[in-house]
Amino acid sequence: MQRQAEVNTLCGRFVLDFVLTGLSGHRVGIECDGKAFHDESRDEWRDAMIIGGGFVDEIYRIRGSDIVHNMDDVLYLLACFEPDLFDPRAQANLGVIARQEVIEFGHDRELDRWHVHYVGDDGFVEGSFLMEARRRMIPSRQRRFWSVAYQYAVSVGGGQLDDVIAAYRRGRDRTTHTDPSEKPDQNA
Repeated sequence: MQRQAEVNTLCGRFVLDFVLTGLSGHRVGIECDGKAFHDESRDEWRDAMIIGGGFVDEIYRIRGSDIVHNMDDVLYLLACFEPDLFDPRAQANLGVIARQEVIEFGHDRELDRWHVHYVGDDGFVEGSFLMEARRRMIPSRQRRFWSVAYQYAVSVGGGQLDDVIAAYRRGRDRTTHTDPSEKPDQNA
């Protein structure tokens, strides 16, 4: 396990909270997100540069509150999706201590976001669990934005991440938002 792993990408230097390497060489990044440090859009672009550059094969984003309050469930899902990182006995033990709501989600690897509400005996929601994954291997007949973001960054030659994001958004706005009062040029 490598802590605070520095990654130099075509859009700048980023630090992954943890990088785990399995016996097969499969590399997994773990990002521990607190509310104050989480910008979902920028995080997706950042992850795109890291995955697209081949520095890790997956990135899992885990809320700080889940690390504190739901670590058994975090580890259970990681063991389901990254068994190469866990001893078989640990995997079995995690299956015993994880909450049923999470166990029901733990076998659908094609999902990239798990949001579970914990319901108490009284039927009321007691809390929630959220984990996101971004993977280099995209399931067939699916697409992920991170891949589009990385290809765009490559096409413009990289640069500072915020500048690349702004340029992408400006270009997208020009192609998707047209003024309906404008008439096409008849002389073109």
